[in-house]
Amino acid sequence: MNKDKSILSREQQLLKSRHQQLDSPIVGALRSHGKLWGMDVFSWFKPSMAELENTLNSFPSAICWYANEAEVLSLLNFDDTALRNVSMICTYDKAGLTLPNEQIDHLNILLGAAKIEDALDLMRSLKQNHRILLFTSSSENWMEHQNNFEAFLNVQQ
Repeated sequence: MNKDKSILSREQQLLKSRHQQLDSPIVGALRSHGKLWGMDVFSWFKPSMAELENTLNSFPSAICWYANEAEVLSLLNFDDTALRNVSMICTYDKAGLTLPNEQIDHLNILLGAAKIEDALDLMRSLKQNHRILLFTSSSENWMEHQNNFEAFLNVQQ
């Protein structure tokens, strides 16, 4: 009988572990959210700069990228040509993003918002069909950003 309890206990532990894995967000992996206003929507929490650069360059159409300022600047420090497929950048943690002129020249829109809620409001007003919307967060409060972004998508989709 003790053996049955230990087996059941292991099964319960495995089941509990699996539920925790399913409930926890995928970190470091690009995640698709389907379509929103004709755009393919993706999120990525804690992406590596090399993978982010490769992904931005491999998307087939223009990208609207919502990110924190540190991510944008880190990517440019990693590869200063990484933004060639990006048509719009909106930072959600600083209202005044400054980029070198050669980076700004090929962007259609460069925006900054002091709070994520303001950036999400901007997203609603900047609907652009047949594009890709990418939302990233690598900051220490990335889980809060994820929750805000997913709540926004649930309301809008």
